Amino acid sequence: MTEPITDDTSRALRTAWFDYLDAIEPLRSALHAYGLKLTGDVWDAEDLVQDTLLKGFAMIGRGDLHGPGSPVADTRAYMFRTASNLWIDRMRRTAREQAWIAEPRLQPASADPDAARQGAEALFAAASPQARAAVVLKDVFDFTLEEIADQLRTTVGAVKAALHRGRAALAAAPSHPPRRDGPSQVLVERFIDAFNSRDVPTLTAVLTETCSIEVPGVGGGRGRRGGWAEASVGHADGRLESDVYRGEPVVLFFNEAGQLYDIVRLEGDGELVSRITNYCYCPDTLEAVAAELGHEVSPLGYHQPPDILTRMIATTTLPWGETGLRA
Repeated sequence: MTEPITDDTSRALRTAWFDYLDAIEPLRSALHAYGLKLTGDVWDAEDLVQDTLLKGFAMIGRGDLHGPGSPVADTRAYMFRTASNLWIDRMRRTAREQAWIAEPRLQPASADPDAARQGAEALFAAASPQARAAVVLKDVFDFTLEEIADQLRTTVGAVKAALHRGRAALAAAPSHPPRRDGPSQVLVERFIDAFNSRDVPTLTAVLTETCSIEVPGVGGGRGRRGGWAEASVGHADGRLESDVYRGEPVVLFFNEAGQLYDIVRLEGDGELVSRITNYCYCPDTLEAVAAELGHEVSPLGYHQPPDILTRMIATTTLPWGETGLRA
């Protein structure tokens, strides 16, 4: 029978996690910029950064940093390699899913199966993940051909060919990703009105019973009875407003000075919120969204949250079960 993780172990993991974030912080903006170039989407870029950080934490924590052949001896190269591989693997899975969907047996009788298949093939041929990664690594981050070949697990010759294909594909690519589906504006306004009026019962009632609350880089929680609403509105300063970012309604947190310090994305299950994603500890995502929306930012990074977020995050848990703030 598996033994539960003890409080001491959990606290040690939490301390190690934040020490790791401190050490990796100088690379974070570059990783986010890389993810944004690869994905073309600020939210997907943040997801890629978080996945990269988690994988890096596991590898660096158990690896020999200075031994012969150590994969993490060059931390910058290792983190970019990790991000590249995670994204390429994700694109391959997406390609397989699209190819499966395009199978003739899955098409309506009125659809042209050959056209559907050809469309899927053309889409993924024009957006080769290896080619896109090679271009960004070379043209934006100035890695050598040899370093790129190592990161993409290929040869220098293959990198040269990928650069040729990738530059042509990127030149023809659309400047913005497709519009995302988001919650209804009505649901967003209900959420904001309840929060701004400090109405805990109404805010709680807007959430589904199993609503997930995620704070990338710090932790998360689950359920309307987890104390999130009480902690969030009970000590709130500033105000919430709604805006639309690339077609998706979002919730913006402003401090008393009128500076944006948090962005929340909601997912709706009918008339209720089924997922809350809170980007207060994602400074690069905050800066990217704020630049398009025309707001001044007061980013938190991973340190010294204001009172409202201290109490909000104190009710959430890290992936291994401990609360999100340092001891």
